[in-house]
Amino acid sequence: MFHLINTHLDAIGMYRLVTLSLSFLVICSLVLGVFNFVPYSALEQLVSLFVVLTTALITNVVLGKLLQIHVNNESAVITALIIFFLVLPALWNNIAESWIIALVTFLAILSKFIFVRQKQHLVNPAAFGVVLVALFYQFFPNLGYFESAWWIGQPAMFVPLVLVGTLLVIKLRRFKLISVFVLTAFIFYLFEGWSIGAGFWEQIPNFWLSGPTLFLAFFMLTEPFTLPPTKNLQIIYAMLIGFLSQTTIFESFLELTPELALVIGNLLFFAFTLRQKLFLSLIEKREIAKNTFEFVFAKPHDMAFVAGQYMEWMLPHDQSDNRGIRRYFTIASAPSDKCLRIGVRFGEKISTYKTNLLLLAVGDKIIASQRAGDFTLPKDNTKKVAMVAGGIGITPFASQISEMIHNKEKRDTILFNCNNTEAEIAYQEILADAEKKLPINVINILAKEKIVGCEFGFLTEEIIKKHAPDYLEREWYISGPPMMVRSYRKLLKDMKVPLKQIVTDFFPGLV
Repeated sequence: MFHLINTHLDAIGMYRLVTLSLSFLVICSLVLGVFNFVPYSALEQLVSLFVVLTTALITNVVLGKLLQIHVNNESAVITALIIFFLVLPALWNNIAESWIIALVTFLAILSKFIFVRQKQHLVNPAAFGVVLVALFYQFFPNLGYFESAWWIGQPAMFVPLVLVGTLLVIKLRRFKLISVFVLTAFIFYLFEGWSIGAGFWEQIPNFWLSGPTLFLAFFMLTEPFTLPPTKNLQIIYAMLIGFLSQTTIFESFLELTPELALVIGNLLFFAFTLRQKLFLSLIEKREIAKNTFEFVFAKPHDMAFVAGQYMEWMLPHDQSDNRGIRRYFTIASAPSDKCLRIGVRFGEKISTYKTNLLLLAVGDKIIASQRAGDFTLPKDNTKKVAMVAGGIGITPFASQISEMIHNKEKRDTILFNCNNTEAEIAYQEILADAEKKLPINVINILAKEKIVGCEFGFLTEEIIKKHAPDYLEREWYISGPPMMVRSYRKLLKDMKVPLKQIVTDFFPGLV
């Protein structure tokens, strides 16, 4: 069942899945509004929906033309749909009040263009728009009162929210991030309730069925542009925002709301999440294995990364399919290289993204951003390492091995390189060079071809013990298709390799 869900999610891009999930929640809310299961009628919701979408899209397009930069309308739609659930729809007998949600939406989209550093927005736009309007009313109290409502927190919306939220968690593999955030928020929610004498059992349904925490976790905490790049930082980030979203410790001088908690978290982690949006020119395109191409781009002189990290690569094109215009690819070049390389495998049926990627000509540009990832080798190069690559999963190892060659590292390394045929082995030149210059042993494993010098079939306990009898002493790194990663992780676990010695590569582009 889990595999079936993963297969279907694999056909949908991350941003498209978020758009579809929010749209599903809107439809559920409209239907519930017809039957009065939520406080706002379907007509009132439709007016609010029209206002947020038109405001977001018009603002996005106009600012893009004025500033002469490419805009992503799907991103604007996502921001609008989030705001739709944060700000109360105007009641039918006071529909003119819809200007408030229009103002929130306008400021949210505007923040993407002006509250930026190195062409990247610094805070969650939807949260920031709400915070700005709330501050405006604080400075001009004679105009009235405004606060976010997070009206998505309705018992009738709980099941649809958990359903689509679960799909997003599966897609993004953010189990730990969301679990830590929700648990932290729940603990402090209970503590705050206990401090004012609220009953324990009565607090539980209020938190889960009527609170903002789940929506914040699924759709806002996980926003890639403001999320710290490594797992450890993400856990601290989640705990901080979980605490700030529930505590009243600062209420004597600052009333914290969920959106303000998120904005504060974004700003406090600004130094860690600072990622430059790069407009990279194609230098070269070449086939490096059967159905596998390497794309070489000019590298900005001030760009830094760690071997094994990945980036988001955006390629705007017309009539994109459900996978959208963005992908996550590991950087295949070494940090010491003077260019940026990515390796991409093309199947029989390829997406509109890969079709347009393959059509890139020298000089054409692609937009890269969101450098992140923990799939990096131990800083202590005396630790023995074993790498397991599946197909194009060789790319992080190509980067790491190239950097090891450059630094003349003497790290004891074994690479199990798994492919179907010899023709599909990518980066053979790098691997051959490494075997001459490094203490590395490359074992090619071919599933569909028997060749002298290569193992046949799949990676097994027998093959591991044959080539790495000291496997229990090694740090294991696995990169490749999700099913392969899970399978070989289980194999190593069954061989009594401690889980702390197994590192798996994952980023949203793999699913």
